[in-house]
Amino acid sequence: MATGTSSSTNRAFSGAELGGVLHADAYVASRLRPRLTDLHYLAISDILAAVQPFAREVQGKLFDYGCGGAPYRSLFTGIKEYVRADVTPGPNVDRLLPTNGLTDEPPDRYDAVLSTQVLEHVADPAAYLRECGRILKPGGSLLVTTHGLFEEHGCPYDFHRWTARGLELAVTAAGLEMESCQKLTGGVRGSIQLHHYLIAALHAPEYPLWHRLLAVIRRIYGFTTVAPLNWLADRFPRHAVLPAEHWAPIYVGVAVRARKPVAIAATR
Repeated sequence: MATGTSSSTNRAFSGAELGGVLHADAYVASRLRPRLTDLHYLAISDILAAVQPFAREVQGKLFDYGCGGAPYRSLFTGIKEYVRADVTPGPNVDRLLPTNGLTDEPPDRYDAVLSTQVLEHVADPAAYLRECGRILKPGGSLLVTTHGLFEEHGCPYDFHRWTARGLELAVTAAGLEMESCQKLTGGVRGSIQLHHYLIAALHAPEYPLWHRLLAVIRRIYGFTTVAPLNWLADRFPRHAVLPAEHWAPIYVGVAVRARKPVAIAATR
């Protein structure tokens, strides 16, 4: 459960491979300090921009639900207890979850739940969101980020994509109160990020000659074009995190902040 780890269109990582990738120092560092030369630079930068305000505001006990390598742990300086949970084992995982992704946590335990780039990998998003609400204290906060337009990536499986309004509907259907919904990496930034993915997807193995030529094009693009286009996209910082009602029809990610109603206690 984590941000996409491969630029291939449909590769599914094995459990051992996935654990090795998500808990590597390089992976964690890339989420906190993305580089202009990275293919995912814009998408990762804008997820970080959505997480940072949440990290500054929440206090108490936090459950990182589908933590992967827990790349954002260092941002949560006001947290008293930070619990990391995932279906994939690793040195940064405190709670190893069963394959259905549900928890054995008691109800009404946590002040905050963090879910970054997890929901697209969950077979039953409705059950997952209800579980977020169940373990939150009344009044507790939830941040969910997930994919809008994004390449297919197995981590270990990839099931869903969301519009801003669609994610709002799913969160409220789980009994949570909306605080905000945002489009991530939209407008110019979204167009450039998707352009990177389109070039990276130029494969034609059934046509060997063309396949080799396309491989050269991808390599040249990676060396000469990715960083300048990312630099250009950074000239449009307002397109990083947009309100759900913004005109931008193309956006790579979605972020929702919600709260558990104070008057409703969790039930199993």
